[in-house]
Amino acid sequence: MTKRVLFAIAILTMTLALAGCGGGGDTAATGTGADEGEGEVQKGGILRIGTTDGFDSINPFVAFSAQSYATFVDIYPVLVQYTPDFEWEGDWAESWETSEDGLTWTFHLKPGGKWSDGTPLTAEDAVWTGETILKYAKGPAANLAPFLLHVKSLEAPDPNTLVITYETPVGNVLPQLQQFFILPKHFWEKQATGNGKALKQYLPEKDLPVVSGGQYVLTKYDKKGTTILERNPGFYGSQPNPDAVGIQWFSNSDAMMTAFTSGELDFLSVPLTAVSAVEDDPRFEVLVADGYQINNFIFNSNPKKPENTELLDPKVKEAFAHAMNRDEMIEVVYGGHAQAVASIVTPAAGEWVNPNLEPEAYDIDLANQILDDLGYARGSDGIRMANGHRMSYEIITPDSLDGINRAFEIVKTGLAEIGVEVIQNPLDSTTAFDEIGAPEWKYLNFDMAMWDWVGYLDPNFVLSVVGCDQYGGWSDTGYCNPDYDKLYEEQGATADEEKRKQIVWEMQDILYRDKPYIQLVVLDTITAYSTNWDGFLPGSLDTYTKRYLGEPHQVG
Repeated sequence: MTKRVLFAIAILTMTLALAGCGGGGDTAATGTGADEGEGEVQKGGILRIGTTDGFDSINPFVAFSAQSYATFVDIYPVLVQYTPDFEWEGDWAESWETSEDGLTWTFHLKPGGKWSDGTPLTAEDAVWTGETILKYAKGPAANLAPFLLHVKSLEAPDPNTLVITYETPVGNVLPQLQQFFILPKHFWEKQATGNGKALKQYLPEKDLPVVSGGQYVLTKYDKKGTTILERNPGFYGSQPNPDAVGIQWFSNSDAMMTAFTSGELDFLSVPLTAVSAVEDDPRFEVLVADGYQINNFIFNSNPKKPENTELLDPKVKEAFAHAMNRDEMIEVVYGGHAQAVASIVTPAAGEWVNPNLEPEAYDIDLANQILDDLGYARGSDGIRMANGHRMSYEIITPDSLDGINRAFEIVKTGLAEIGVEVIQNPLDSTTAFDEIGAPEWKYLNFDMAMWDWVGYLDPNFVLSVVGCDQYGGWSDTGYCNPDYDKLYEEQGATADEEKRKQIVWEMQDILYRDKPYIQLVVLDTITAYSTNWDGFLPGSLDTYTKRYLGEPHQVG
């Protein structure tokens, strides 16, 4: 979720993860790959990345921003990852096999890996991490629990073998394990005591360098400055090409683009209205790929909210949806590099997207008619009245979301045409998420927000964020529907892909009907890099893994 990969998570500003190029053993970065004539590959150097999507935390039990999650991919072991062709390959896992009944998955791990403090990396670290997530799944580990859905147990018969047993055959084991970040047991276990609250309270930035087992070690952390990762000499795979990765945060995209075009940065995700500034410049390469970031309009859908309860009515939400001018957003805010959407599942997920859903038409007359029929008459100032009060509300917006201010103004104009007044409450991402959950993650105070989700090829994660068990976790809506949750559990335990697809479609139907969100647009992914570097592939690594963006290296 920017928030988010994701979540959370997010947001297509590029992150350090694209420097990843060493997780897959013999097929990982080897220091080769420059096309003939492009110059000799040079190992070393610092890859400088610009971002407007800042870190919110480097604690995996707390973090929700895509920047943070992309960092976890580089500093913690993961079992598997996508190839550039979207096939599965091992990362820490050298190979794996599945029992005939589909319940037991055995992963054979690459030997010899070490945590950055010199402690051996073994399967017991994976067992401890998984058992801790399962133990605290309804509490401090709620953010990480969706990635181990239906896991019954984890075992380590020897230091290089991990056995994961599921309660039922699961159709998306590998996509889920892609986000199973393995933590150092010897360092984290002191936080996993009692009710587990210390897991969320711990601040890794107070103990730099972070004990890391991936290809890089986080040695410097600055949410509003520059964060540094350096090679991990104990990494279990081939060493990445860059010696280090620097991620510099910028308060706005104009400042970031100025730094890039002046040679102070090597790579970034291009703000969609700034593509023309780099696409014809011979100093840069521009890559275009399908987008995974879906920007949305959020309603507080907690039925216990004490005020402005008319916003719980799906008909009111429908009226608002018809006042959203997506076409204007696409052209004015995103420079034509976006498409209207109706589902929280990214279009890149293909057949997982319910084909029967269509974005609500921009129709001010229909929106006014819906509110008229509900009896919400306009007052003398043109603002409608609902339940004895003016339909005037605050909309929370995070400063990390590129174009959010212009998008808000379009929403404000459309809602004004149907007699609804909205006021922007711009906040930094961490404060915005806290305000959405206030007080104490009971979701009682806020009315509406604008943000985004970044999805994956498999829909499981993004469908999990509205679960009842995600209060205080991923939830940014306060939505809770037991029927929806039942379907979520069912899809996760359905190995037959066609049957699972029908369940996933039904879940999208429910969200479209209940409208905890109005889904607005999916953004194209456009990245650019200096021609002094090479080895990048189109796309955003926020959405995949360290290998997806290739093997960055300098060229001579």
